[in-house]
Amino acid sequence: MVAPLLKAIGAVVVGTPLAITLGLTARSLKKQEDAAVPVVAPGDSPLVVTVFSNWLDAKTHEHLSPTSFKKGYAAYDVRVENRTGSSVKGVHVELLDLEGDVLGTVRLGDVEQHGHSVFAAKKAWNRALERIRVAEEAPRAVLTWRTPEGRRRAIPSLVMRRVLGPTPSELRRGRREKSPVVNHVMS
Repeated sequence: MVAPLLKAIGAVVVGTPLAITLGLTARSLKKQEDAAVPVVAPGDSPLVVTVFSNWLDAKTHEHLSPTSFKKGYAAYDVRVENRTGSSVKGVHVELLDLEGDVLGTVRLGDVEQHGHSVFAAKKAWNRALERIRVAEEAPRAVLTWRTPEGRRRAIPSLVMRRVLGPTPSELRRGRREKSPVVNHVMS
């Protein structure tokens, strides 16, 4: 009865420092590999990142006009566009805060030739993009992708655009319009 207890305590005492050491070693090796990835000028990058800001109604989640006094919230969508004739593989997007800290990573995988991929920003990204918009600075991101020569990285400034959805009058008009009667139903 004492032997299994001593074995368990010995495994914890010996195994924990070993696991911590191996984990820290793996993490430091990953950081060294990331630091060794060459940085490409943003103009030479095959990818372009655009951030679209949406101002949505808090209740109905519909687009609001820029002059609306309704209570709303900002939501952001990020579009990664490939402007080359070949697909780009292993795309990662990391958003940088105003101080240059990484807020989070989104893995997109492959972006087809002359194609694009759109994803909704996470809550942390929404808060950071709102702070950046208020500070009137251009947000920055770190783009990482794979090439036949190895991984490449670029740090472009993101282009921010406002999505102009349907105006409230267009929404009201759409609700008022009746659908055309195609066939009369005989009962």
